[in-house]
Amino acid sequence: MSHTALQTVTVAVVFGVAATLLGRRLRIPPILFFLVLGVLLGPLGLGWIRPESLGNGLVVLVEIMVAVILFEGGLSLSTHSFRKAGAAIRRMLLISIPLTGLGAAALGHAVLDLPWPKALFFGALIVVTGPTVVGSLLKAVSLNVPLRSLLNWESIWGDVLGVLLSAVALKWILPGPAHGPERIGLLFAERLFLGVFVGVLGGEVLRRWIFPFVTRLKDPALPGVTAFAAALGVFYLSNRLAENSGPLAAAMAGLVLSVRKAPAIEDIRHFKEQISIVLIGSIFVMLSSTIDPLTVMDHWPGMLAVAFLLGAVVRPASVLAGLSGSPLPWRERLYAGIVGPRGIVALATVAYADILLKGDPVMPVITNLTFAIIFFSGAFATLVGRPLASLLDVAVPSSGLGILIVGIHPLSSEIARFASQRIPVAFLDTNPSACSLAQGFGHETVCADVLDSHVYEEALEQGYGRLLAVSTDDALNQLVTQAAAVHLGPDHVFRAQADAAGDPLLIETPLPPRKAFGSDFTVREALRRLSDGRASLEVMPVSPGLPDRVMPLVVWTEDGKGVEIVRPGRTFRGTALCLVPSTPDSVSSKDT
Repeated sequence: MSHTALQTVTVAVVFGVAATLLGRRLRIPPILFFLVLGVLLGPLGLGWIRPESLGNGLVVLVEIMVAVILFEGGLSLSTHSFRKAGAAIRRMLLISIPLTGLGAAALGHAVLDLPWPKALFFGALIVVTGPTVVGSLLKAVSLNVPLRSLLNWESIWGDVLGVLLSAVALKWILPGPAHGPERIGLLFAERLFLGVFVGVLGGEVLRRWIFPFVTRLKDPALPGVTAFAAALGVFYLSNRLAENSGPLAAAMAGLVLSVRKAPAIEDIRHFKEQISIVLIGSIFVMLSSTIDPLTVMDHWPGMLAVAFLLGAVVRPASVLAGLSGSPLPWRERLYAGIVGPRGIVALATVAYADILLKGDPVMPVITNLTFAIIFFSGAFATLVGRPLASLLDVAVPSSGLGILIVGIHPLSSEIARFASQRIPVAFLDTNPSACSLAQGFGHETVCADVLDSHVYEEALEQGYGRLLAVSTDDALNQLVTQAAAVHLGPDHVFRAQADAAGDPLLIETPLPPRKAFGSDFTVREALRRLSDGRASLEVMPVSPGLPDRVMPLVVWTEDGKGVEIVRPGRTFRGTALCLVPSTPDSVSSKDT
């Protein structure tokens, strides 16, 4: 490898990871930083990145990246999330996405005078949103479960459909024998069938034989590496059988592993996420460096008009038309139509086509137009996503998120009974006996490994966005909250102190949870006081003037739609479940 090629890869990796870290810190999609950095570091800027130094290696890297993104996307899906918005998801994929593609093609032809074959290619590639940008949006904005499921499924399977459709459209415009409509339809059906077949077969082979064997080796580093190799293997095999069917095969293999609960699935997800961060950031920066907006200066007014009309008219109209008649409320349909950030797969597809059609006078227009749409749609989703969700009332405030409770005893049972009158509440426990006990009290349960991060991913899909650890074991509470904080966020994870003495072996965690209840509250002492009659649990209105010895635990919000978990030093208004002392020197009922 030459020095220039090594420099290109090194600079792209360093700045790609740096942009990812910055995006995570600011809680915005890092794609905007990728795009800007690519232009600044590329030939038009500092010249530190020279994509041409990689030759055809950039195309190979792009294909690897697409395989990893879609395999990881398939791993993140579940049948539960599909059941929450199945009708809307089907209509989005089968009606809204094709309508968006046709509308984009018509805009490209009418405004920019693109020939119809190239206009249809542009329409096919620009329909994709993408799990990278949508995933960042969903982490920044708490949306209700059906809308969250719809956007998540569209981002992954929309990518797959976009890649398949654009690959078929590319066949139409590449030099060589002409393909009629019948041949184009056969090519699409062939890729669809083989992609599904190879993906399902590969996923089952991995689930039944490969991963059980890897798990028996008892090396936690192996499942992720094996999954990476498997994703590339499935992608390549499917592409060999039918060109451009690999993305569908990779997504299907990931979905099979997720739905069928493959062994070591969490080690696979963790490794894939790390690989994705490096690949996506670096390759996106390199692809962005290929953009040269100066070559199409005369077309920019028309290109900006197309970008605006696509986001403001075509996408919303297509989504509203496709979802009409679905159970999804109109507010959620409108949000899905307005917020549709385009992602890395669209840029990868157009960059791949640009390499194959080098010298074609129309391709720079399509490439720069795709770049502009990705940038403006990403910026719009970043700036408007949160306030628009609040305006349309599709955002779920933290008080409206469901609660998973760890630790089953009379105190936690009453907390669950009180909170479940407003929000979903379920007990989470590994022990089947504890789950049976909670069910005997009339509560919902999730009987699974409390340290399994997949549990918390599924919990988010079901509307459980918070966790309250109130077991009588401080070490267990810490372990559970540490695992939950990675997925739910430390602001949504609460831990009650189990014992006044604490656990001397406990150490500080990188994502410390919030402390639940009063500063001098301990679970064991509260249970002792309840057991011997020195305290009782009572529902009463609370305000800043509440007597000090009355300890609110959980509070219904004043609007009656949510539940707040009380924290030390915070005052709340509303109706609360309180721990009230019953000793002679305690507060009298009239004080409350």
